[in-house]
Amino acid sequence: MDFRLGEAAERVRTEIRQFLEQEFSQTHRQQERDTGDGHNWSLYRKLADQGWVSAAWPKEFGGGGRDPYEMLALYWELSKAGFPWFGLLNNSFIGHTLMAMGSEQQKAELVPKIASGDIMVALGYTEPSSGSDVAAARTSARREQDHWVIEGQKMFTTTGHMAQYIFTLVRTDAKASKHRGLTMFLIPTDAPGVEIYPVHTMGGERTNSVFFGGVKIEDAQRVGEVNEGWAVVRFALGLEQAMGYADRQEALLEKAEQWALASTDNNSITTPDPRMEQQLGRMAANAEVARLLRYRSTWMQAEGMAQQTEGTMTKAFSAKVFLQDAQDWMDLMGPLALLEHGTENALSEGAFAEAYRATPVATIYGGTLEILYSLIGQMALKFPRNR
Repeated sequence: MDFRLGEAAERVRTEIRQFLEQEFSQTHRQQERDTGDGHNWSLYRKLADQGWVSAAWPKEFGGGGRDPYEMLALYWELSKAGFPWFGLLNNSFIGHTLMAMGSEQQKAELVPKIASGDIMVALGYTEPSSGSDVAAARTSARREQDHWVIEGQKMFTTTGHMAQYIFTLVRTDAKASKHRGLTMFLIPTDAPGVEIYPVHTMGGERTNSVFFGGVKIEDAQRVGEVNEGWAVVRFALGLEQAMGYADRQEALLEKAEQWALASTDNNSITTPDPRMEQQLGRMAANAEVARLLRYRSTWMQAEGMAQQTEGTMTKAFSAKVFLQDAQDWMDLMGPLALLEHGTENALSEGAFAEAYRATPVATIYGGTLEILYSLIGQMALKFPRNR
């Protein structure tokens, strides 16, 4: 069986590597380490100018019509390089969602602005009291004549401080069951009553806590039908969860292999350490399975096949084993593995320390492992709902 992505995807891989070599400098890398923003407007607009922001969109929406394999190669290379790409990912998810479920006005006005790099949309799902159980949203919207009034709070709204809109799930019917009575809105970040405060994670990322205090928005900012927001958020979440972390696993594996070979060459390790060999083998196997799960989701998308939990499985498996591998490397390598990038004697430029900090957060993004397991059990294995 041939698991290669094809000639078109390999051309994309070559193009993006050239772009990164020319445009993504060490200064940009350090800026991202310092800020954790996950987005750089200058780099983002350069990608937009070359058509990469809307590369997968249909040509009738001004997109490039790239196939899923080409997009996989694009995202893989950006992620492995440590490129600040959260804004690119969010805009890709929201652009696809608006094209599928947005109003004609949103398709005509917002989609082109996303493609050109003029605006960015952050994701407003999580709340302090419900975590990754986004259907338990308490942020409310009540209708007053020709507009809506939003009250509540969202957490972990990454890139919200740089975005023009927040794709926000709110409750519009308090009496409806948990997964009903929800509606999706695009809330402008400059609207009166929107307050954004920084939250810095242990993984080095800057995310945000967002408060909505009597924010008035027009009905034109609504995405999808009233009280049908769960269908909208499931569509967007399906795109997000199918990504997984196989690319970042591969990058850490390559760092580990380089370190192991260098240590042996420098006689720091005089004979092969069986524990080292076992850990390299275990991580290589984990990364390969995670890669193939992601390839499966990509193949299903390319074939036009409906996905239910394939993306959820991709994210759940890769997040779990990436966390375990990062912890195992720390246990195996000892105190030097804790040294951060820029510190004297840091192993592999601090790659092991960075992974150790970042991987617990990876088990939360796009839904905690517990939530994902619940979805897999309910939808794929037909177990009864347990929440």
